[in-house]
Amino acid sequence: MKNVDYNLQSRHSWHQHSLYIYQSIIPNKHKQIQYLMSNKFRIAVIGMGGVGGFVGGKLAARFQGSDKVEIIFIARGANLEAIRVNGLKLVTGETEMIVYPDIVTDTPQGLGPIDLILCCTKTYHLEESVRSFAHNITAETLILPLFNGVDHAQKIRDIFPEATVLDGCIYIVSKLLSPGVIKQSGNFYSLHFGSSTLSSERSSFLDKLFSDADIPAVNEKDIEQRLWNKFLFISPIATYTTALNISIGRILESPEHSSALKELMAEIILLAQKKGISLPADTIAANFEVMAKLPYEATSSMQHDFTNGRQTEVEALTGYIVREARQFDLSLKKYETFYQQLVPETV
Repeated sequence: MKNVDYNLQSRHSWHQHSLYIYQSIIPNKHKQIQYLMSNKFRIAVIGMGGVGGFVGGKLAARFQGSDKVEIIFIARGANLEAIRVNGLKLVTGETEMIVYPDIVTDTPQGLGPIDLILCCTKTYHLEESVRSFAHNITAETLILPLFNGVDHAQKIRDIFPEATVLDGCIYIVSKLLSPGVIKQSGNFYSLHFGSSTLSSERSSFLDKLFSDADIPAVNEKDIEQRLWNKFLFISPIATYTTALNISIGRILESPEHSSALKELMAEIILLAQKKGISLPADTIAANFEVMAKLPYEATSSMQHDFTNGRQTEVEALTGYIVREARQFDLSLKKYETFYQQLVPETV
């Protein structure tokens, strides 16, 4: 990997900043002028739950006190207050560390231009969270969504066509234990991103950025296949664990449960084929190998939300499959059954 100078990679010029200051609503003019004078590469992480807390925490740990990279957390409620007062505690295995972002706030408005936005909220907050950056996005802004799903990057492109929106996903078991405390479990996690329009220079920059922060990241040549590969992992597991209130360990130790989960995965492969997306023949076996690396008690965030009576991502993870299949007159009986169980009003 060639050496990358974060300072040189920042796209802010005084001329661009001067245009921005006249085109934006500026709640704090003196603070805004400080941003305009800065040449730091500015990263905002929105959604400080399991994924955002982990990725943001690793970035904050690496670049704390940096004169070249600035880390911003967008959080809310008790989580926001806990991070403001005590920092963010990141628990990984036997290691604990407390990290501090340069800025933690509940709104991006007034922050000035952002170079990289990492979207880590739940899928049902996509539009609201992305639109909150209306005053921060320029033609040079990179947006990397790490949602669970396969169509979210396009939704963001429709909202901000001027920005460069990458496709991305992450494999990880991580959760918000309590306000300001993130716990990552298991021995496996990796971030994947890609874009057919991203320059090699910017791709190399992102490679370097994540590598420096000790975040295993892969710049995918075929990111669409990777997204569907990940979807083939997360959607059936979320659907099955939620519908049956069962852990991944229990699935693996039961031939009956394992077979049923494989049927769900096979239905996604049928849909992908209809959409012209080719997945490797060993994808299902590979997914089960990944599952074997996870803690016995691991479940899915959708199951956790469902059992606690909170809003879930069922429409993005289960309903999407059912709706897309109907567009192709494709019968996916397993998904239809579980969707009707999870969302009874669809019957």
